[in-house]
Amino acid sequence: MDVYVDRAALESAPVPRAAVTILSPFDNLIIHRDRLGALFDFDYRIECYTAVEKRRFGYFCLPVLFGDSLVARIDCKAHRAEGRFQVISAHWEPRVDQDAVRPPLIKELQRFATFNGCPTLDAARV
Repeated sequence: MDVYVDRAALESAPVPRAAVTILSPFDNLIIHRDRLGALFDFDYRIECYTAVEKRRFGYFCLPVLFGDSLVARIDCKAHRAEGRFQVISAHWEPRVDQDAVRPPLIKELQRFATFNGCPTLDAARV
């Protein structure tokens, strides 16, 4: 099959910035732990079923995808009666440029907080 490309248009196309996505522990990318480890070198386990003293990352820790890399885990709690969404802890993967990820992560966390019915974001731990 032949493919034709306008090289000038291709070279002038804007390069999209990497997006931040907060994933569910049940997302198809996350739920198959062996594949997740093999493809992303990311070991993930939902810890809500783990005894408190054995938890490493938090009760319902959520993986954070930045572009095509898993860069962090965040443990959050929605205090709906107060309208406050709290980031209890953030755990960064080694070799992640936190300064590059933090601004789009905060923006995504605000969107996620609003989605969860909490207009106030408490992300001091990020």
